Amino acid sequence: MRRRLASVRSRLRAGRPPPAGSGDGGPQDAVLAPSEVDEKPEIDFLERDRLDNERVCLLISWVLAAEDNCIDIGAHRGSVLEQIVRLAPRGSHIAYEPLPHLHADLVKQFPQVEVRNAALSDHAGESTFAHVRAAEGWSGLRFRPLPGNAEGDVQEIRVRLEVLDEVLPTEYVPKLIKIDVEGAEQQVIEGALQTLTRHKPIVVFEHGLGSANAYGTEPDDVHRLLCDDAALRIFDLDGQGPYSVDELRKVYYSGQRVNFVAHA
Repeated sequence: MRRRLASVRSRLRAGRPPPAGSGDGGPQDAVLAPSEVDEKPEIDFLERDRLDNERVCLLISWVLAAEDNCIDIGAHRGSVLEQIVRLAPRGSHIAYEPLPHLHADLVKQFPQVEVRNAALSDHAGESTFAHVRAAEGWSGLRFRPLPGNAEGDVQEIRVRLEVLDEVLPTEYVPKLIKIDVEGAEQQVIEGALQTLTRHKPIVVFEHGLGSANAYGTEPDDVHRLLCDDAALRIFDLDGQGPYSVDELRKVYYSGQRVNFVAHA
C-alpha cells in the first residue's frame, strides 16, 4: 500500500482538519479536535507503512490457496499483485490501473492477469483523472495538494469508469480484494456492494485523512458500507479489532493508521 503518510501530519499541523460535520452535535461532530490530535505521541509514518506492507504480504500468504481469485484495485506497479500471482498461481485475477503507461507495464509483467485500464467507482462512464508525474502514487480521480505543499507536474487525463458489480462474471468468486485508490474507496465499495455481500471476500483497503475527505467521505460511511451493509468486520493490520465506528473515527482523525482489513 503506497500511502504518503506524511500528508496526514502536515494537514493536522497546518490546522486543516476535515469538516467536523453539520455542527448539530451528531455523530459526525464527535471527532478529535486538532488540539487533541496534537497531544498524541508522534507517529513514525514510514515505519508504520513498512510494517503494514509486511503484514499485507503475510496476510495474503495465510489466506490464499493456489486456486483463489483476487482483484487488485489500484495495482500501480504491481507490488501486491506480484504476491497474489505467486501465492495463487491457478487463480483468475483481475487488476485495475487507470494510468495508461502503468497499465501497459502490468500487462507485460503479468500476462496471466486480466489487467483493465480503468478506474472503479459507483457509476460507469468517464472521468478526469489527475496524473501526478512527480508522485504517481498520489494520482487519483481528484487532485489533492502534495505533502508539505510540494510542487508537482500534474496532467489531467480521461479514464474509463467501471462498476465492479456490473462487470464481474456471475460465476466469478473473489477470495481477496485490495483497494488502494487514493481516497475514492467509498465509491469503489458502493459499486462492489453486491459482490461483497454475496461472496464475503477479504478486503484489504486504505482509508486515510488527506485522501478520503477530498471525496467528502467520512469513516462512518466506510464503516456503514462494510460492516452494516456487507456484514464484514474491520481490523487493522496488527489484528486489533473489530473496530466500532467510534474507534475507526478516532484512528482516522488521529492519523495513526490508514491501512485496514475487513472480513466476515
